[in-house]
Amino acid sequence: MTALLIALVLAFVVQAAGWAWVSVGLNRVRDLGSPASPEASGVALSVVVAAHDEAANIGALLDALAAQTHRPFEVVLVDDRSTDATADLVRQRQAGFPVPLRLVHISSGDAPTSAPALPEPLAPEAAIPLPPKKNALTRGIQAASHDRLAFTDADCRPPPGWLAALARFAEAAPEAVLVGYGPLAGSGWLGRFVRYETALTAALSIGAIGHGKAWHAVGRNLSYPRGLWRELGGFAPHALSLGGDDDLFVQDAARAGAEVRYVTAPEAFVPSAAPATWPRFWRQRRRHAAAGAHYPSRLLAALGAMQISGLILWIGAPLLHVAFGVPWGWGLLAARTVLQRGVLSTAWDLLGAEADVRLWHPVLDAMLAGYHAVAAVLGVLPTPKRW
Repeated sequence: MTALLIALVLAFVVQAAGWAWVSVGLNRVRDLGSPASPEASGVALSVVVAAHDEAANIGALLDALAAQTHRPFEVVLVDDRSTDATADLVRQRQAGFPVPLRLVHISSGDAPTSAPALPEPLAPEAAIPLPPKKNALTRGIQAASHDRLAFTDADCRPPPGWLAALARFAEAAPEAVLVGYGPLAGSGWLGRFVRYETALTAALSIGAIGHGKAWHAVGRNLSYPRGLWRELGGFAPHALSLGGDDDLFVQDAARAGAEVRYVTAPEAFVPSAAPATWPRFWRQRRRHAAAGAHYPSRLLAALGAMQISGLILWIGAPLLHVAFGVPWGWGLLAARTVLQRGVLSTAWDLLGAEADVRLWHPVLDAMLAGYHAVAAVLGVLPTPKRW
């Protein structure tokens, strides 16, 4: 029993310290706010989208981009080895599109179809082929006309004010990396859980950015200067990771001293559909783990400490009560949950979290602890190698 008591106390201390640190960073970003809205920002942007067999989604994406209120901008759409009508649908829209719409085509013989195997130990980074999505994004970045780049995914629907908000932030901080929020839309308990987990991850991301320790971003809502991308070697430093064109790049930028700002303007949030089934959810998370495996050891240790300490509290409190008749573990869990909710409330207000996520917070957090336990077991499985 003594060991369990010590573990619970230590877990609470880790959680309290971690959430206090996040709270300080969150408040810094919140207080910084959004740049003042000028009549019109003249920042020119190139929107880069990599698409692979997205015929079902590309029309709606182009509609959303055509409805953007900001000018000037262009769209660079990279058709990456599609076997459906993606390229044809883009060509049909080019003539009447309200801004330049450029199509970059990658044939099946021009790009890898999976993440590369481990190279020779002394192979230079430039000699390692990029995995499919990084290769497609690289081609799009190279074809772009403007230095300020904006990224989204082919299955997303950016709201009309997305680019206008990015332009305001870019005008205020021309060399900054702009990290945006990508809320997920879903119903039922899976949808509710995914929305909670997405908002919690964003809270941790915002808190870290407030401390100058950016570690996370989503590729469906990201912007940075092409000059910075070139200075950092593009995506070559992480060629062995299938993913990471977003978070690994942002980590590199932060370590290089680049300013990283979180775009808190609600009109810049880019929603996407949550996985419809649990198997799809797990496949998506295993794909994300491909990039997580390349995180720096100190970052992995910090994230692991938060996850493990939360799991210890959720398992240890009922175990201490049932096995030893000692109920005060529930007090530690309750105190931690109240502290966490106070911090998350700040993030929820910034991110416009739905009422059901707020209502079911304790249940969803218990589910998150269970998810972390299962993810630790599944972590021994190989991550996906294809986009």
